[in-house]
Amino acid sequence: MDRSSTQVPYGYEPQEETSKGTLFVYDSFDIDMDEPDAAPDGSLGIGGIRLLSEWAERRFFSRIVLYVPHEETLKRMGVRFPAPLYKREDALRDAVDSLNASVRLDIDVWERKRKKYTPMDTALRYMGEHYRAPYFLGLSGTYANLFASYHGFEEWIRKIRLVIAEPGPFHPHPLLLKHENRWNRLGEP
Repeated sequence: MDRSSTQVPYGYEPQEETSKGTLFVYDSFDIDMDEPDAAPDGSLGIGGIRLLSEWAERRFFSRIVLYVPHEETLKRMGVRFPAPLYKREDALRDAVDSLNASVRLDIDVWERKRKKYTPMDTALRYMGEHYRAPYFLGLSGTYANLFASYHGFEEWIRKIRLVIAEPGPFHPHPLLLKHENRWNRLGEP
């Protein structure tokens, strides 16, 4: 154990952190720069990412982590013919650069290192180990309903709060309705 001391002036008090928490955004991020708000598989699109980043700015979050799942993961989730991971990451990087958000936006690359199917449960556990609490999970309406249909949903809904970015009509899964005090909806008509 390193025992190094630091000297501070008399009466020094550390600055109080005004930002806290992490917003995880789990989505396919199949972004088409020509049609920014269109999402072919029910994913967020640039409009949904913008909605989530504005919400995170208002709530003073310390960071937003964009988690891009591998193609194998998306196939098992029911997405037909997902684009390769590197193409989705590149398009997401370009979209993030154009957002100009005041909250720190990070793109998590753990799936690129794994190169295989990763259950959503494992991805959430990984993000919980590597980022600061409290945790919020940003999803589109389609992905929120998928998440609610998974086996571990009841366990995870107690640990995190969902933020659902769905500008159009949204018909929540029965388990989402059961836990409606654990999620917020952005972009209501």
